[in-house]
Amino acid sequence: MTDNQNGWFTHLPWTPRQPQNRKIPAQVEAGEGTSVAIGGIGAGAITRGVNGGFLRWSLKAGAMHCGEWPENGFALWHADHGTRALRMAGPDAPDGWHFDPQGTHTALFPKLRHEYVSGDLTLSIEQIAPIAPEIGEDCDLPVGLFRASLSNRGTEPTEAAVMFSFLNLIGWFHSFGPPGHAAGVAGQRNRIFERPDLCGVEMFRETVREPDEGEGQMFIGAVRKQGWSVTLCDAFDPAREGAAFWKQFVADGSVGPIDGDWQSGGGFSEFPPPRHCAAISAKTILQPGETKTTELVLAWDMPVIRFGQNRKHFRHYTERWGREGRNAAAIAEHALGQADHWISAIDRFHATAKADIDAPPAISSLALNELYPLNDALTVWTARNDDEPAHFGIIECPDYPLYNTLDLWVYASAGISRFFPELAASVTRDFAREIVTEDTTPRFHLRSRQRFARQRMGMAPHDLGAPNADPFFSANDYVYQDSARWKDLNAMLVICAWRDVMRNPDRAAAHVDAINTAMTALAAFDRDGDGVIENDGFPDQTFDNIPMQGISAYCGGLWLAALRAAEQIYLRAGDRTQAQRWRDLSAKGEPSWHAALWNGTCYSVDSAGQFRDAVFAEQLYGPGLARMLKLGDICPPEHARRALKEVYRRNFEEAGHGRGVMAMTSAIHDSSLYAPQGEEGLQWDEILVGFNYSVAATMRAYGLTDEAQTILTALAEELGPQRGLHFRTPAAYTVQAPLIRAQMNMRPMGIWAYADAKGCGV
Repeated sequence: MTDNQNGWFTHLPWTPRQPQNRKIPAQVEAGEGTSVAIGGIGAGAITRGVNGGFLRWSLKAGAMHCGEWPENGFALWHADHGTRALRMAGPDAPDGWHFDPQGTHTALFPKLRHEYVSGDLTLSIEQIAPIAPEIGEDCDLPVGLFRASLSNRGTEPTEAAVMFSFLNLIGWFHSFGPPGHAAGVAGQRNRIFERPDLCGVEMFRETVREPDEGEGQMFIGAVRKQGWSVTLCDAFDPAREGAAFWKQFVADGSVGPIDGDWQSGGGFSEFPPPRHCAAISAKTILQPGETKTTELVLAWDMPVIRFGQNRKHFRHYTERWGREGRNAAAIAEHALGQADHWISAIDRFHATAKADIDAPPAISSLALNELYPLNDALTVWTARNDDEPAHFGIIECPDYPLYNTLDLWVYASAGISRFFPELAASVTRDFAREIVTEDTTPRFHLRSRQRFARQRMGMAPHDLGAPNADPFFSANDYVYQDSARWKDLNAMLVICAWRDVMRNPDRAAAHVDAINTAMTALAAFDRDGDGVIENDGFPDQTFDNIPMQGISAYCGGLWLAALRAAEQIYLRAGDRTQAQRWRDLSAKGEPSWHAALWNGTCYSVDSAGQFRDAVFAEQLYGPGLARMLKLGDICPPEHARRALKEVYRRNFEEAGHGRGVMAMTSAIHDSSLYAPQGEEGLQWDEILVGFNYSVAATMRAYGLTDEAQTILTALAEELGPQRGLHFRTPAAYTVQAPLIRAQMNMRPMGIWAYADAKGCGV
């Protein structure tokens, strides 16, 4: 993966080198060689691969499937030069099909481009998902657009066609198990769809009741354009009729019915079931030097979300497109009509985002591509229902499938609040609603035989629920620790609220009750009255394998940043008395924090813990956030710069070997004494990607831009050409071994704090 002139990541013909997951239980492989997904925000996602196929599927809310059906994709016919399906042949490739994985792949979220060469002919397929601020309400649509451009670089006219085929997947993605059914999915049908400016194939399933999850319609189509001939095949079974279908395409670049439509069903589990596949081909003649462009589309209307405890939601787009599951063709037609607008809106989004982050192309490209969880992290966005508002959720990662994990969300929201502030504000609203609730239902502690209450009044939940449970209605499904005793979550909620208020001051009044609850509860952990909260000697914060005791750099710094944020929110809400309370407490706590932790070269991990002599990379997270979010300086800037230079030297250059920032270095005591069996070294001897982005942003905020850019450039190299982890960024990787952990992690979206840091270090 290299960085070309336009700042896109470019994948040349390449075989991904698969890093190994850490040898700990239940680590999910998110699919090597993946790229950008189609589908709008919360619409379900179908992820394209660098080989041209479709490799990752999250059409079932809360479930991810990795695998390729080779029928799904594009093929090129070039007169006198043969035919080829433009993706790799898998073990189940249809009989008689010719595959060619060669080509150039570039990706810059939410767009990618595949380019193929056949003799003097070049085919470029540009794919987009409708995600950019200027696209507005269409950002939630379940659709992908494909703009195919054929260019004749030769001296003679030539004839060529691009073909798009796709399986009918209605009824496949309805449970947390594997897609489909061993004996086939019964009742599937396809039918031709014709309009003056659009033609295609509708794919559906005959059912006896209203759509449930996984039911509805799919549609593939193409615009009718002068100079192009479009042909359709409504249905063929690739395993039984693939060779006959391909023979027709090879003959003249067209597709057509094999023996007419048919209905699926009647399978036996020991025989491969028949599968409905539809196809569309667009053919044209090109004069020497001529380029022609046409558009194809894939849309789906699967309106229902049903989580594990059986609560039914509808996807957000259904507020405008209905809940019947019969509008795939209409969505496709709308998307094709908006193609020019969407593409130009995405190009302007790229330009604006690059200007915002103001960094070399490798870094700005990395930042844009880290926005991929907007549609491709089991992300959901529900429709409003009666008095219930819409909910937006991104999981922490498939290994830890929890929605809007707050200790990661505070990082990720740097990106989401910048581009989609209403979505970010809805998450803050949901957490604010939860902090005043209590649920004494006992849960088992995963790391002991103890039990603890699900949720305590006044303490922000760790998350908004798990997809296999009842998210947005039953929060705090995390049980690795008792998060109600954590010292960072309440402060993080206040900081998220301040982010929202910065963008819309009118939100301040709605937040004050939740902020008062959060800060009052957190203040109880200031046991000696010095203005700073204390940690309790176990991992009572986001580093849930690292115990902290006494005043800590991480939690204490967040507390002080939250005090400043609370003051500003109350001022905007018109309550100067309460604002002064938080101002007085921060004025008291800031010198206490500095005096307790400054050791002459950096800030210690904590004031009383066994690892206080280690150099902790994220020691200035709270003060750095305060600086980036216009809240002023919590600690002397000259001390902060000295501390960050020590982090750069010890954690990046020495321990990280210039390939990433190690979380902690030179702890006197053996860190593995605390970690559970099988998890020795987690968080200690890893490069934690999201925290690396945060450290780089903090360095920029304090004027260490060269060091920050060196770190981010190193991560771009590691995640890209060295490890092939684009669009599945892990929580962590190990420097001197091909080990990764927790792919598709939410926290790396926090790279956009680097844009918040611009100009702070002057």
